[in-house]
Amino acid sequence: MTTQCTTSRCSIDFPTVPIWFRSIRQLICTATLQSGFTNRESGQIAMAVDEAISNIYRHGYQGSETGRIRLAFLTSRTPEPHICIEIEDDAMQVDVELIKSRALDDIKPGGLGVHLIQTVMDEATWVKREDGGMKLTMKKTQFKN
Repeated sequence: MTTQCTTSRCSIDFPTVPIWFRSIRQLICTATLQSGFTNRESGQIAMAVDEAISNIYRHGYQGSETGRIRLAFLTSRTPEPHICIEIEDDAMQVDVELIKSRALDDIKPGGLGVHLIQTVMDEATWVKREDGGMKLTMKKTQFKN
């Protein structure tokens, strides 16, 4: 007899030290695979999370390794695989209207992280936290045809 968990929750608080980012990608991949996403979808979701935390490190904390990031997620297999991810920081706040991708026809390196996040995820919402810092909520549902 096999029992399969239909939901999982996880939260982790980690420093803005890039060596942690690989472990976070692996955690997201494992959680999404276990909840029923395909290998490709799991990789894409992990890449979106990696872009988000890399942006926090680079732009919010300006490369400082003394910052903290809090990541929490909830996955479920029913009625179809889905994940809700919340990422919070205590970094410099930014006007949410300024969080956008550069024009895709402006060919140069960098600046496509927000575009990637918005393309991969069904929903991505940035808000300023009352106590300072930012909060990003991302959601993805696998729709079966």
